[in-house]
Amino acid sequence: MKPVRILFIEEDAQDYLNIRQLLDEQTNPLNIEWAPNCDLALKQIRQKHYDVLLLGYNARQAQQKKFLTWLYEYVTIPTIYLTKNHDSVDTEFIRYHTDYLSKEQLSWQQLERSIRYLSDLIALQEREKKFQAIFEKAFEFMGLLKPNGILQEINRTALTLIGSKREAVVGVPFWNTPWATQSKKNQAQTKAAFATAVKGKLAHCEIEVQKPNGQVVALDFSFTPIINAQREIVWILVEGQDVGERRAFEQQLNHSQLHDQLTGLPNRHMFMEHLEPAIMRAKRSQEYRIAVLFLDLDRFRVINSSLGHDMGDWLLMEIAQRLQECLDKTNILARSGGDEFLILLDDMQDLAEAIRLAVTANKVLAGPFSLDGYDIVTSASIGIAYHTNQEEGMELLRDADAAMYRAKAMGKSGYAVFRHGMHNQALSRLQIETYLHQAFEKQSFVLFYQPQTELSTEQLVGIESLIRFRHPQKGLIWSIDYVEVLEDMGIIIPIGEWVLRTACSQFKAWLDVGLPINHVAVNLSAHQFRSKRLVNVVAESLENSGLEPECLELELTERLLSENTDSTIKTLRRFKDMGIRVIMDDFGTGYAS
Repeated sequence: MKPVRILFIEEDAQDYLNIRQLLDEQTNPLNIEWAPNCDLALKQIRQKHYDVLLLGYNARQAQQKKFLTWLYEYVTIPTIYLTKNHDSVDTEFIRYHTDYLSKEQLSWQQLERSIRYLSDLIALQEREKKFQAIFEKAFEFMGLLKPNGILQEINRTALTLIGSKREAVVGVPFWNTPWATQSKKNQAQTKAAFATAVKGKLAHCEIEVQKPNGQVVALDFSFTPIINAQREIVWILVEGQDVGERRAFEQQLNHSQLHDQLTGLPNRHMFMEHLEPAIMRAKRSQEYRIAVLFLDLDRFRVINSSLGHDMGDWLLMEIAQRLQECLDKTNILARSGGDEFLILLDDMQDLAEAIRLAVTANKVLAGPFSLDGYDIVTSASIGIAYHTNQEEGMELLRDADAAMYRAKAMGKSGYAVFRHGMHNQALSRLQIETYLHQAFEKQSFVLFYQPQTELSTEQLVGIESLIRFRHPQKGLIWSIDYVEVLEDMGIIIPIGEWVLRTACSQFKAWLDVGLPINHVAVNLSAHQFRSKRLVNVVAESLENSGLEPECLELELTERLLSENTDSTIKTLRRFKDMGIRVIMDDFGTGYAS
């Protein structure tokens, strides 16, 4: 058994010897050293480790208190104060890790019991010191409540967080503190959380506090009951965190999940969250009318591909703003994605309100959008679907989508009201888009060449390239309507460039084998003609094929040539300078008719 190391501080040598003799009689091994005064004791304590200090009473108590103060501050050694009798003890000594025993009645059993008591006391005080240090230096709000709710302790972080002083809050019920009494909601929530905690359960509440400087802080409080060995609640620990940043992040995240990032409008998901309750209201009352408008921008993909995505994004934001300005607060405008917008007309006065809005929407879009020297004119094909007490949200949206395709087929910049049978038309359009996209991906387009004959001589003078694609069931087909579909799909320009390159190469190959024809004609779509790349693509096609410019004719529609814009004239002059002929195709079918 390891001997107990004892330092006996006693100026009376006889008292030291008497107690030494008493302790030597017990069987437990002891290692006792003597220091006749506190100064020598300090030196020995700095040099050696002791398990127990025995401090004998003397008249120089001021010196002993100074010694004990140092000991309490820097060293944790159980200290037993030996008095002449119990009446001579100064009770102030008790706070310095000390117990006290009478020299006249001292026994080893008393000494051993006192050592155990002091060891437990020191361990408890050390834990309290650590807790106090953690409590005070914590980076979050910390407070200790008595079981009756009185705030007993609060740390510096808490005072800084709420902008209050210690004396203003300590000794006050937690629900009556300045931050809790700022609103009835705060007070009710803190009181309810405490009531839960005082029953031995964890509790939470979140309140908003306005500091003296006007700053508003969102605090999330947790209440943790602290229970002793007898299962009694002795304290309630309150921890609080500033959740303002977290709440702002959650709001931002929630906003981004429900809103379009480009325009800031509600997205399709949030639109449905508004539509479903509106449908429920319409089902409960026949007088409650709602409609959904599905807007698809005409020719937007061409604008996006010819002028760039930055210009396209800017245009979408401007369109969203114009549409928003022609709606009242009860209507919901959302961006469904790409160039599609949705409008919910909630609680309409009459069914014609949806048609009036469709007309107004295209009027506000008709005014040119000006940026970087470009005047962009756009429009929308709008499908309208009324709720008829049968449809659910997705069905109403599907009906509006089908009506939009009908409006687009009727000539764009218009509207169509959903009628039964439109789904078949929309499905047919979708199938055509699928076939054309597959043909584009698999390069299934082929060129045919139609002869051009001089009527007066009946001689072959040229050929015109005609594009076809292989339909899975119908074989090689084409329709003028497919051009519009390709434009809406945004792939008309790359397909047109392929036609131009292929026609030039094929015609040069025929010339090389002696085919007696003068030129090959290639049709240009309006979107292709407006492309910034067109002149370069034509020049590259001629150069790569070796075809002379005078052998190429470019056919443009009457409608396109009637657009007397600066860019149109500039492009035509470039072709003239290159020696390329431009022909008006289908004259008399457009404005000239």
